[in-house]
Amino acid sequence: IWVALDRVRDPGNLGTVIRTVDAVGAKGVILVGDTTDPFSVETVRATMGSIFAVPVAKATTEAFLAWRGGFSGLVAGTHLKGAVDYRSVDFSRGPVLLMMGNEQQGLPESLAASCDRLLRIPQAGRADSLNLAVATGIMLFEIRRGALKLEPILDQQ
Repeated sequence: IWVALDRVRDPGNLGTVIRTVDAVGAKGVILVGDTTDPFSVETVRATMGSIFAVPVAKATTEAFLAWRGGFSGLVAGTHLKGAVDYRSVDFSRGPVLLMMGNEQQGLPESLAASCDRLLRIPQAGRADSLNLAVATGIMLFEIRRGALKLEPILDQQ
């Protein structure tokens, strides 16, 4: 799994996403466009050390789309116009690139158009969207659901 984040503004969100990418064993994070500094004090603090374990790359939208053209796996993005429930997709067939939009505008049309699937996380309340870090976490754990297993806890007597 790779995660592409579009124009992330909040250092706490970015740090939390990097930490979550580390937790699920994803390959890295691609920052698309003008994003907050991944090495700012606030971001590094929010990663809880994961900044040292997760590759982070920056790219312009144009450079990212050129790279995406050579990506052979499934490109999935979350979008309010997404018609597909994220839980209904089989993510086990190969590499996955998860694209997430920024906190205010979501995924822009130029990036949404490059996705193989536009997904949505169903909600019951009145909120129309989730926090970026929370939505990314939900998506990453769903993508990795079959691969993540709990280790048995040894009884400490």
